[in-house]
This record gives sequence, structure tokens and C-alpha cells, in this order.
Amino acid sequence: MKKILLLGMLTIAMASCKNDQKEINIVEEESTTIVDSVEVEPISEFTAAIEMAHKKNLFLEKDGVQYDFSVAFGGNTIFEGVVTQKTDGSKIHMTKKDGSVIVFDGEQVYASSQDDLTNPMTRFHIFTWPYFFSMPYKLNDPGTIWEKEKDMKWGDTTIPTARLTFENGVGDTSDDWYEVYKNEENDVLQGVAYIVSYGKGVEEAEKEPHAAKYNEFVTIEGVPFATNWSFHNWTAQNGYTDQIGLATIKNINFVSKDDSFYAQPDGASVVSMPGE
Repeated sequence: MKKILLLGMLTIAMASCKNDQKEINIVEEESTTIVDSVEVEPISEFTAAIEMAHKKNLFLEKDGVQYDFSVAFGGNTIFEGVVTQKTDGSKIHMTKKDGSVIVFDGEQVYASSQDDLTNPMTRFHIFTWPYFFSMPYKLNDPGTIWEKEKDMKWGDTTIPTARLTFENGVGDTSDDWYEVYKNEENDVLQGVAYIVSYGKGVEEAEKEPHAAKYNEFVTIEGVPFATNWSFHNWTAQNGYTDQIGLATIKNINFVSKDDSFYAQPDGASVVSMPGE
């Protein structure tokens, strides 16, 4: 589920999203102006609305964001610690409750604990939870593919959704998909339905689709963040159903860290890709 590289800051013009856009490069050459038109993909109104509601421009102005994070399924905590990540998603640092460290330096994942080096969930943890946290800002990452918007059931109502898929080779599991739900009143990301093919393949994953519901928003320096995500079983017909897990996010702060903070920790080794 790693979709880590972001485009830069996007200038969003809602009125023009339905039309093809062009990037115009002006080159001066001996008093002659040459105009070079380059076709670029337009941003959909659906994703643009979510980005605006979540103040993407303010978020990406910051260097990094840090928060206390814990997540439990079936009453068992599967991860607890402090997460620090670049706002552009390029680097991630996790300090677990036991003091061990997992780092993504932009190319490799490193772990200081022998247990994490041999645990197949280590790469899942460092890519999955930061991705869920920063999803409102990653909807137009390179390699994202969007299907046509439609209304789907969410709780007692139906709200706008669109399906997100990925080009081959994007992340550890490019076959994953997300059904993204948008609040009809304020355009905030309401939640996502998704599959996790990591370690089991798409066919098995689609037998158990889940949903993450974003709840209890707070505003930090003008940027809204959900402070808990409830995880549920999900079907296309019924939307989210019974709850199966809960993630809590506390002490959200924008931070600035040197690149050395995201470098290979002393004594840490590379965490291999699945199957290697």
C-alpha cells in the first residue's frame, strides 16, 4: 500500500477541472517568444474538492508532521508509537512504544529490532498508516487512476464516491483499490473502502473488503485531521457494517527534521520486500 511519492503542490481551479488543462512554458530566444504547450492530466472535481477541504496547500507548506498513533484489531494492539513523516510522503520515521525504530529514507525501509526485520508486517506498518493519515493529500499522486464518480451507501445515507486504483508498479501492492467517500456537505474525506492484497493476493483480499471511517476531526494550524479511524467490514451494497478495529491519533504537530532523522539508524538493517 505504499504510494509514497507526491506531485508538488497543486494549484486547484474548480471551474476548469472538467476541461483539459495545458501547462504553458515560455522561452525567450533572441527577442522571439516560443510557446511550448504540454498536455497535462486535469484534476477531477471530486479529488480537487477533497484537497481544498483538507487545506492541501497549507499542509504541503510544512516540512513534516508528527503524531502519536495506535491501532488495534480484535482487541489486540498491532502497532503503537510515534510517527513522523514528511508532508510530501517521501520519508517516514516510526519510534515504537518499546523504543525500536523503523525508517523509510525514500528508497529503503530499515528496522533496528530483529523482530521487525523478520516480521512480514513491518513494511505494511510503515507504509499503510502514514498513507491513511495523509490520504487527502495523495489523491493525485503519480500513478493514480480514478473511475467515474457515483453515489454509494455510507451508514444511513448515500454520498459521492469514486474508485481509486493504481498503475502497475506503484507501491508494494499496486493491485489494491480504494472506494473513496466524500462528505457531501463540506467535501471532507468521510472514509474509504479498500482491500489489502499484501501477503495474500487480490482474489483473497476481495473476499474481505474493509472500510476505514474518519471521525472526530480537529484543526491544527488551519488543517483538519481525523483523530480516530474506525475500521469495519464493508460491502458495495451496504457500505460499512460491523466494527472490527480502531486507530487513534493524538498530539498532532507540524515539525521540521533534518534528513539525518530519516536516515538508516545505527545498528539497523534493511527490511526486505515481500517474497524476497
